Amino acid sequence: MHILLVTSAYKSKFNPVNALFFRDQAKALRKGGNQVGLICALPISLKTVMKEKEIKFSKEHYNDEGVDTLVKPFLAIPKTPNRTKRKRFRIAKQLFIEYIDKFGLPDIIHVHTFLAGELGLWVKQQYAVPYIVTEHSTNFARGNLSQSQLKFSKHVFENSKTNIAVSKEFCSLLEQQTHCKFQYVPNVVDTSFFKPSRKMKSAEQFIFLNVAHLDAKKNQAGLVKCFAEKFAGNNMYKLIVAGDGPEKENLQALIDKLKVCDQVVLFGRASREEVLSLMQKSNCFVLPSHHETFGVVLIEAMACGLPVLSTKSGGPESIITSNEYGFLCEENELSNMLEQMVIKDFDYVEIRRYVQNSFSENAVRQKLELIYRE
Repeated sequence: MHILLVTSAYKSKFNPVNALFFRDQAKALRKGGNQVGLICALPISLKTVMKEKEIKFSKEHYNDEGVDTLVKPFLAIPKTPNRTKRKRFRIAKQLFIEYIDKFGLPDIIHVHTFLAGELGLWVKQQYAVPYIVTEHSTNFARGNLSQSQLKFSKHVFENSKTNIAVSKEFCSLLEQQTHCKFQYVPNVVDTSFFKPSRKMKSAEQFIFLNVAHLDAKKNQAGLVKCFAEKFAGNNMYKLIVAGDGPEKENLQALIDKLKVCDQVVLFGRASREEVLSLMQKSNCFVLPSHHETFGVVLIEAMACGLPVLSTKSGGPESIITSNEYGFLCEENELSNMLEQMVIKDFDYVEIRRYVQNSFSENAVRQKLELIYRE
């Protein structure tokens, strides 16, 4: 089967670790013997351009482990969503035409988030190729979509072959807001990459780890406060926060204010290899977000055998289905649950086995292939 993924975000020279879960899904489908391509008309904010000091928006075209990939960044001007929408569609059409000239017409289009859905609608009309949609956006739960965006999303969902959401809670939310049917298929994790280390963890220090964009919705500030409340002054406990983003300076100021500089480390943006190393060295992964449609970092950590602690933020409820893998909690319970993660004796082998059975490339690919062939 020939499958073309059309994504709303992707890794690029502006951010080489952005939206890697799309890449993981594409690779998983390719390993199943499918012909797989991926195109992305990628909006880049002015803030990112200034931060990365990169002004060239050149097209990136490469074969990524068998996945033919076309990514074209473009400048997204602040507060001009209609312009961004029009430009995304125009560039996506150009990429699609270039793609089919080189690789042929796909059997199905897999659109990732409704924002990229205009191309799916156009291809269906012009080429009679069906599309399915997987929705990921937290903006539905956060109430950040305008009426025109909600109307457009419903149009995309109504015309798709199948609608997918990446967690059961998110399925219910989307059905309530759009009155369209959704089914649950989770994101995938590469368990051949994310795996436990053979080295023993240090018995002298207990390390909590968080990996996420440093953004208010990810609630790292709440995590730092809870950590300081329970463990400030006890150097047996350490918190590592890996990632970059607009909250970096505020978080460092909070760490200084709470006098936990020796225990809380802002690691900065981490490569995938660095994330793996951090997970292998840590004792527990914590995701304190206000909203998550899924939580890929949870299954990456669990594939490394790490027990996990997460707030009940939407997506994690479909991942942490037993206290044998970790705990779910309300935000006001987070500090006490940090202590419980230290006390409880987890079976790291069983945690990894659960991820392999539920979120591995084979597990997710089989679910998607059934949908493609329906």
